[in-house]
Amino acid sequence: MVNEEKRLNNITTDMRSESILPDDIDPECRALCEALNRLPGIRTTESCCGHGESPFRIWFMADSLDALPRVAYWFDGCHSGEYDWRIIASTDCGMSPISFMAEGPVGDYAGAEIIAEKLTERVDRGLSGRRWKGGLT
Repeated sequence: MVNEEKRLNNITTDMRSESILPDDIDPECRALCEALNRLPGIRTTESCCGHGESPFRIWFMADSLDALPRVAYWFDGCHSGEYDWRIIASTDCGMSPISFMAEGPVGDYAGAEIIAEKLTERVDRGLSGRRWKGGLT
């Protein structure tokens, strides 16, 4: 627990800078992918906005389960104000490491932007000396 708090207190500006995303990423996914990649221990692997026909989805990996509350908090409607978003964990037939997917309603581009803004605001404010539980206090 102490090591986690110490690690969170030592996040450098470089770790919080914008991630490098592929040029061909769906523009509707960019802000949320960048916000997720700024979280310690989280890295996005692929995304698709759904193009108005399928759910909005961003796949990501977590270095440890300890990194997940920082993600899941903002996909909960009572914290972001955006409902019907969820985090799904899965593996494949070869039992590869667990991967995660953030999924939102078809065409909810505005919701993705709002979640990205709230997440980015929290990261920009820093994790201060406390164990971060996702709140803005």
